[in-house]
Amino acid sequence: MNKYILITESALDSALIGGGFSDETMLPIEQGAVHRIDLPEPFIGYRVANETEKPIFALVGIDFLKLLKHEGGRPSEVFRRIARVLKGVKSPPVHLPRQWFEYHYKNLLAFFALPREASNIRWVVDFGAGSKFARFDFLTSEASEVDLTTFAPTDWPIGYSDVATTLLNSTPSRATSTADHNTLSREVDLETIGSASIVHGRAYEEWERYLTDPQRDLLKQPVDTSLRIVGPAGSGKTLSLCMRALQISRDQNVISQGKRILVATHSWAMSERIDGVLNSLNGGLPPEGITVFPLLSLLELHAGHIGQRRTDVIGDDSTDGRLKSLEIISEVLSSIDVTKHPGTSKWIADAMTSSAESRARLELVVNLYEELSGVLTASGVSSDDSESIRDYINAKREDWMPPFPLVTDRGLVISVYKLFMQNLIDRSAITTDQFIIDSIRVLETFTWRMRKETDGYDYIFVDELQLFDPQERAALELLGRQKKGVPFITAEDPSQGVFSTLNARRASVDNVPVYLDTVHRFNREIFEFIAFIYQKFPLNALPLKIHDTKVQGKRRPTLYSLSDDVAAVAKAVDLVADLSKSADSNERICVVTLGDVDTQIVTKLEAQRLQIIRLSSFDDVEQLSYSKKSIVVSPWEFIGGTQFSHVVVIALGINAPNSQFGRLREMISIYLASSRAAETLSLICEGYIPQVLVEATENGLVERA
Repeated sequence: MNKYILITESALDSALIGGGFSDETMLPIEQGAVHRIDLPEPFIGYRVANETEKPIFALVGIDFLKLLKHEGGRPSEVFRRIARVLKGVKSPPVHLPRQWFEYHYKNLLAFFALPREASNIRWVVDFGAGSKFARFDFLTSEASEVDLTTFAPTDWPIGYSDVATTLLNSTPSRATSTADHNTLSREVDLETIGSASIVHGRAYEEWERYLTDPQRDLLKQPVDTSLRIVGPAGSGKTLSLCMRALQISRDQNVISQGKRILVATHSWAMSERIDGVLNSLNGGLPPEGITVFPLLSLLELHAGHIGQRRTDVIGDDSTDGRLKSLEIISEVLSSIDVTKHPGTSKWIADAMTSSAESRARLELVVNLYEELSGVLTASGVSSDDSESIRDYINAKREDWMPPFPLVTDRGLVISVYKLFMQNLIDRSAITTDQFIIDSIRVLETFTWRMRKETDGYDYIFVDELQLFDPQERAALELLGRQKKGVPFITAEDPSQGVFSTLNARRASVDNVPVYLDTVHRFNREIFEFIAFIYQKFPLNALPLKIHDTKVQGKRRPTLYSLSDDVAAVAKAVDLVADLSKSADSNERICVVTLGDVDTQIVTKLEAQRLQIIRLSSFDDVEQLSYSKKSIVVSPWEFIGGTQFSHVVVIALGINAPNSQFGRLREMISIYLASSRAAETLSLICEGYIPQVLVEATENGLVERA
């Protein structure tokens, strides 16, 4: 009787890409590049015809797959997590998305086998035969957690390594094209919109011929120079950052002295994109001496938890933490007696008397979050410290701050803050912002000063700096080995983040600015629109140029103004359906939302039988690792660093901003959403049209449909 499946990483990838699993048995289906091989009991084998020289294997207990099916797990969902572990085995150490709650002890690994909202069951994985095998044949129960320090795994099945050799030496029973697996891999959405759109299949040496003058000047800088790479969307910032990281990793002095290079990102999905770029530039191999990690996981690794105990942080990454915090703030507002806060600004008073689902209330919730995280927490205001509260209420307001100009406004903020903190205490949890500040305190201790001689980094690279607030940046700088600071190389587009002004103002490292002004991503019509918005930002004075290779598009960005939400959603669905019919295999489509309309859009598109992937956090992009030609639906916050052929921006459920902070945030959302498009861009509004779109239309840069 068969008890285990033995499957190579390549076969697992191909099955995930092709959707080749039986919903009944949970086993891979023999189709496309995947071949099932008869092996001695209790094994079933799966491989591809064109296997790699040293493959990684997963040994999976079939009975446990059936248990996960009973829990509601889909085969692709279960095996995608298994495949993620194999990726880590190939390039150790194994680190998984934060929401999977991984635990390590010696050669054991535990993590959630399904999304937490579905089940609390965890895999306990052990590794064998020189870490070429990962064994998945133990699941915890819903009610228990396994202590890995005392966990005793069962013996490995007899002869598993010999059976793996038999699998590799076997001949598939049916004809196959050696290109099957490679063709499928090239069509993966995450590669298409991520690393592939950056590297275009060129290695480091090939790219040296295609760089712009500023990019070449960057690579000529002394190896220990701190650099700030600044440029608009599509100007090659991430490529330049990765070229510099790879250049330093190949420096003989860096190699001989064993120096460590860190590339820090804001999420696991962005880390995977950087990994893909570095591997491609390095001829398909992971470069030596470079660690790519998201910030929160870095801080957990160095300062966040001890042994099996982990800090209970609200949210799975910085962005998910923001969404969870917004939910709590919304609940808090509903519990506040508005009559106890007279004299607030009119927009606040109107929002407080509106329904919890209204646009005015949503805007107030967002502004309160920005005030709590970007002002109160950043300034060290404590909910039980009357002196810090008094200083906050009476402090001078700056133009980058959320619109709470009156003392009475800030009195309301403090009331929300106190209830918010009490809510966290009741949950025995902290926010991601508070976790960052706690981590900074740990990294400032003498204990870390001793540890960083071995655990710290000699070069710190930061991609998408505009996503990091000042506290996150301070935490990153403390990860350097030297107290006086290490070379700090960053890439940012100031137009994509509300924290850019703060970062520029509070930078503690002297760096050499490198301005990239040549844009490679867009056709000429989209470029002219993006350049127009870019020049609207107060920090941007540099005129932009379009790369010589870019040609005229078929039409300018098009603005559709509809009479109501229903008509606007219907128009968006029609546009996406038409694009899906006409797009070829190399083109990708994204629907970017400004306003809470994602559920409506997804429901309507799925009714058209279109393949949809909905993103609700940065790390949801990981779903695209095994998807082909899916239509992505995402809020504007989660698509930084990606590129799509066709983008439909839907601005519904938003109000005209009533402060400089709100106007800046609105312009950032339009800019970030629109700058994902390479070939066509459609913008859909209902009622209110953002001012920057009105001006672009008046200047002939956007067509009014």
